[in-house]
Amino acid sequence: MDTLRFGVTLADAAEARHRLRADVAAHTVDTTVEVTAEAAGGPVPAPADTGVIVALDFAPDRLAETRRAVAAAIAALPDGASFAVLHGGGAPRIRYPYGRSEVWARADDMNRSMARFEAAQMVPADAATAAGGGPGGYAGWLDAARAHLVREPRRIAHLLMITDGRGHDDGRLDAAIDACVGELTCDVIGVGGDWEPELPARIATRLHGRAELAEGAGPLADRLAEITGRLRSTRVPAVPVEVRLRAGVTLLSFREAAPVSRELRPDPRPAAADPWRHVFTTRLWDAGVRRYILSVVARPDGDPAAVRDADPLDTDLLLAQIALGPGRAAPPERAAATVRVRWSYSGPGTHPPPGGPRTCGASATYRMRDRLADAFNAGCTAVSRRDLRTAEAMLGEAARLAYELQDRDFLDHDLNRVAEVLDARNGVVRVRDGATVDRTALLRSRLSRGQHRPLDLPPRAPAGVPCPAPACGRLSTAAAGFCVACGTRLATAGRPR
Repeated sequence: MDTLRFGVTLADAAEARHRLRADVAAHTVDTTVEVTAEAAGGPVPAPADTGVIVALDFAPDRLAETRRAVAAAIAALPDGASFAVLHGGGAPRIRYPYGRSEVWARADDMNRSMARFEAAQMVPADAATAAGGGPGGYAGWLDAARAHLVREPRRIAHLLMITDGRGHDDGRLDAAIDACVGELTCDVIGVGGDWEPELPARIATRLHGRAELAEGAGPLADRLAEITGRLRSTRVPAVPVEVRLRAGVTLLSFREAAPVSRELRPDPRPAAADPWRHVFTTRLWDAGVRRYILSVVARPDGDPAAVRDADPLDTDLLLAQIALGPGRAAPPERAAATVRVRWSYSGPGTHPPPGGPRTCGASATYRMRDRLADAFNAGCTAVSRRDLRTAEAMLGEAARLAYELQDRDFLDHDLNRVAEVLDARNGVVRVRDGATVDRTALLRSRLSRGQHRPLDLPPRAPAGVPCPAPACGRLSTAAAGFCVACGTRLATAGRPR
């Protein structure tokens, strides 16, 4: 029995239909897709179905702080969860459970106590650990975790990386991440505020998790409790989303926009598979709403309906269809969402719609938020490198985008931590002196702005407006002014009686 009931819609009705010019070589079209999951009963997964690998990076200058934080994190593991402790320093290896025949420890008082004791004995493997993660960098952590899972897989396998953020990419990181896709999910928690978030955020978002900062043992324990709670509440580990395109349409990207901004890559396509069908696997579903942006390029010269003399011109044609993979419960009206296009030829005396990129509604907002996050992170990185010219240019661009988005919180708090905003509308800022910058608060802002996106969900539309007449009570649509049965004036939304 399905434990979630899914639905697929477009977030903005204006994005369902695009009018494009047939005499323009190519149009880029963005559409926001909303996937909703509602609880539908069914059993909650057993705790033993979830395996958590806690990977630890012990930098020499943070040894005591990291030990305290890890001890608190292990203590927060919920009863019954399967877990293992991976030492990330030097050559990564499993340090608990001890026996080679035992793959997972079951969280109880004894195992948590023994795991905390083992973590307290860990020391940096050698001087290379000071660079974070040892000779193999972060790729070694991922390889070791994946090798552990091969021994005894779990329905939900999750890697929790606790690091000082000084890890590096030895050239194998992207390949190591790709090898883990479909095998495990990952969250990265940073200890300390003096690290660059680029690599941790890349790992976490690509593996369907988040990169965050936790200062001290208490916040780290709270964060781990939240993560394990989220894993245990997961009802559906993976949901494939199918995107089917019209002939002449090229896929650019399909990415999650909210509540987390993350890159999604299409699943490998089997030989002789339908070239117009792309499948993207989304993970760790509980009840809730997620938004995705489908970005495609439509070329009229590849669409037979766009020929100038063809009858189908000025007719709505299917551009793309988005649906959930087979076997997912969904009401018929929300089983799939369709994006349509109308090709129009601009002849003499006509006023054609503009050509070029088509981004509107929710898509435009999410795209701007991504550009703001990219500019903000680039500016902060330039500040750390003392490249003030680049820093002011990129932070100024972030200020301009925030002004367009009317994001006062970003201007007054996040950006204000690193630069004084002189003219947000025109993107003019002055970088602050490094001594006055709260680096920990700035890092937290960079992580949040680079990953989290508000859903801005509209209130659910009422099913109908009841007639106020005592003898009637019939439901009418929200747009109706009078009851269709008895003619009584209705108290519809926004209209006084």
